[in-house]
Amino acid sequence: MQLLLWTVLGGMILAGGLWAWRRGLAQRRRRRFLAAHYPDRLQKRQYAHKVLIISSTLKSKETGKPVKQRMLYAPGLAPALLAGLTPPDWDVELCYETIEEIPLDTDADLVAVTAMGYALWHAFDFMDEFRRRGKKVICGGPMASLVPDEALQHADAVCIGEAETQWETILRDHERGELKQRYESNLDQACSGLPVPRYDLIAEKNVGPIVAVLVGRGCPHSCEYCSIFAVYKNRYKRRTTDEVVRDIQAAKSLGFRELLLVDDNIGADFRTAKQLFEALIPLGIRWVGQCALTILRRPDLLELARRSGCSTLSFGFETVNTASLEAHDKTFVKSEDYDEMLTALARSGINVSSEMILGMDGDSEETFERTIDFVMRNKITLPRFYVLTPIPGTPLFERMKREGKILTYDYNEYNGATCVYRPRALTPQQVEDGYWRVYNEVFKLSSILKRCLTSRIRTNVAFVLFLLGVNLAYRSQVKRRICPGLV
Repeated sequence: MQLLLWTVLGGMILAGGLWAWRRGLAQRRRRRFLAAHYPDRLQKRQYAHKVLIISSTLKSKETGKPVKQRMLYAPGLAPALLAGLTPPDWDVELCYETIEEIPLDTDADLVAVTAMGYALWHAFDFMDEFRRRGKKVICGGPMASLVPDEALQHADAVCIGEAETQWETILRDHERGELKQRYESNLDQACSGLPVPRYDLIAEKNVGPIVAVLVGRGCPHSCEYCSIFAVYKNRYKRRTTDEVVRDIQAAKSLGFRELLLVDDNIGADFRTAKQLFEALIPLGIRWVGQCALTILRRPDLLELARRSGCSTLSFGFETVNTASLEAHDKTFVKSEDYDEMLTALARSGINVSSEMILGMDGDSEETFERTIDFVMRNKITLPRFYVLTPIPGTPLFERMKREGKILTYDYNEYNGATCVYRPRALTPQQVEDGYWRVYNEVFKLSSILKRCLTSRIRTNVAFVLFLLGVNLAYRSQVKRRICPGLV
């Protein structure tokens, strides 16, 4: 085993050096392309107004400091999408806090902040500072949409729902000095008719090979703990295939060949999914996406996804206990069917990424060991785990609040790794200890090698090395007590 380990690590170092060289080459090509096709970005133009759009990182519970990385492997789409919607008489600057420092001395007169999950509570710190310096601040994103009153304690305005439908109105109101406190989008409105995101503003930053393309939003299911259900209430809407293809071609022109197709459930509508996958086949891309397990009952659709360039699909298996699924209103699958579903996925040639929740109603001490066994038995190459969290605004939060189960309303603790409620059959400490035990066991070096090198998915060496690299990055985050996958 030690010889195998050192051989693999040596290969990874060699592959990592080659990858770094290729990334540097790709970045130089991007800069040349930007200079040739976006000459305005190098010119000092005069603008009437400027907006700074910030994507917030998380705060480490261990250190109390923002979580930083040298490179952002899959930058969030919202800042680039809003930049694409910004009128031409406005200057726009993007900041991804994970890899950059917040420019508190910015010359922008409006600061827009987007944050995923509990990153919003860290964002409040620098939002307050901007306001002390006389800047107008607006915030949005899924969490801000669920707790707008909380957000308004730290911002001049909050956007509830989809910011792009209100973005120009927000900017024009700011120009007139008439910024409202709340901007609420019509979630029944289609998410088509959007311009190409400003991928050029992403490409000039220290980002990896993956860029995001918006496909759809929402989900038809009603899982009790899900923030997507809390926002969209069973709505699911899709962009036109032509717009998705247009954005992919724009990303490709900047050298991005690996894409994250942003959709909470890319297989929710089998008909439009089939149409999209067929349109992607000629583009020669590789993509990853997120999907409900129901797609695993459609081998024909899985085959089309593979042919279209799908390398990995992420699924919410949630738990090995069917009783826990039923207790939280996820009734369209049963955990007893997971092994059969994963076998079908392996036959399709698509790699699996999993998300699972620990501490659900119905869980016991045995659940942690069963979860480890499930991941290792099925050789899931990219597993992620979260402690059940009653996200404000979700049905789970409202139920636990009524039942008196919530232990703290300090939302900084709602970080995916802390038990902030009173579980049914375990203590909060047992849940947290079991959570880290699962992560430590699954991300031991021997476990990583077993899952990645003996995976049932036939793939090339480069992709295996990529999987190993991601696993080692997750392992590093686990050692620092950072919930992997949230940065």
